[in-house]
This record gives sequence, structure tokens and C-alpha cells, in this order.
Amino acid sequence: MNEVLEKLNRFTRREHKAEEVYLFDVILCDNDIDRDMERFSEEALAQLQKLFIGKTGIFDHDAKSSGQTARIFDTELVQDTQKKTADGRAYVCLKAHAYMVRTAANADLIAEIEGGIKKEVSVSCRAGQRICSVCGADRYESACAHVQGRTY
Repeated sequence: MNEVLEKLNRFTRREHKAEEVYLFDVILCDNDIDRDMERFSEEALAQLQKLFIGKTGIFDHDAKSSGQTARIFDTELVQDTQKKTADGRAYVCLKAHAYMVRTAANADLIAEIEGGIKKEVSVSCRAGQRICSVCGADRYESACAHVQGRTY
């Protein structure tokens, strides 16, 4: 626990004790195909692993300070050898370790996280390119006739 608190306290203005903080993990993203028929490569996940440390969790993509809820203090790449992606790859996800300072104001939110009600996140990022796997066109640059998700 001391190592965890040491990592967490890099982001605080004073040292916090274990009983003052609520710790939780959240899966940020993975290498499985999503609803947009896109996926993160393992290389991209490794790059994101470093970039998310120190980032603040917010609600509904609203960057106002009043919506800041939690902070990511550590991340790790996790491979689940029992799980495969939709295209047959070994499943890998980017897991974040986050904290909130325990307050009366966030007691209900903590209860909802503990109860599994609040559990999804959106990382709000976009791929630099969208390459068609059939013709190689970058779909950000120009359209192609191939339909995402269709087998050709």
C-alpha cells in the first residue's frame, strides 16, 4: 500500500493516507474491435499507457473543474490469455489505477462505483488514420466503396 500511496501522492498538494482516498481501477481501452469497427494496436496502447498518468476523470466530456472527479495515478497493460478479440488476437487492455479523495459529496458516487453502476469510461481520442483493410485508403482523406465490418 505504501508504494501505491507514493505514486498517488505525486499528484497531491500534501500526503494523503489510505483512509482518506478511494482507489479504483478502470479499463480505459483495449485492442478489441469497437462499435466503429476500429481497434487500438498494442503499440498504441503502450504509448497511451504513459500519456494517461496524471490525467483527470471528468463527466460527460465536460472539462470544467466542477466535473473533475478522479485522477489516474498509474496504468498497466494487461493481457487476458483466456480471452480473444473479435479478430482472434490475444486480448490486451489498458487498465488505469485512479483515486478520489473521500468526501461527503462523493459518497454516493463511490457507492455507485462499488455497486457496478458507474463502470464505463470514454477516453475521447481519435486515430490518426483510418485505413481500409481492403483497398488501403485513408478514410479521413477520401471515401472508398468498402463497408466497415463487411467481409470481402
